[in-house]
Amino acid sequence: MKYESAYFCGYAKLPSALPTTTTNSAMTLGLEIELETGRILDASITLLSNLALSMVRSYVVGKNIVQDFDSMTEEITYRHQGVAAKPLVKALGDIHRNYIEYMEKNGDYLRSV
Repeated sequence: MKYESAYFCGYAKLPSALPTTTTNSAMTLGLEIELETGRILDASITLLSNLALSMVRSYVVGKNIVQDFDSMTEEITYRHQGVAAKPLVKALGDIHRNYIEYMEKNGDYLRSV
């Protein structure tokens, strides 16, 4: 594989009730994904607290963006009991779709070393 991983971002508009909204009108979810396998290596999110980042990492790190997408969405729905849950699912969906499109377009190139 020419490159081992890539950074994918998903975005979603935040509800005005969140403190993060005062600095950001949208939430960004960033995932480092191992290109060959689709395994999520790390995560970042533009929510304010370290606990929020820790929770988001627990939902996604070590899981597969394609094979585990439905179970990650379910876990977020049931475990993330804040107003950012729906935007988080939307951002994860963006990354899921973007990863699949990226690999369909670039997979052969990335595998040719």
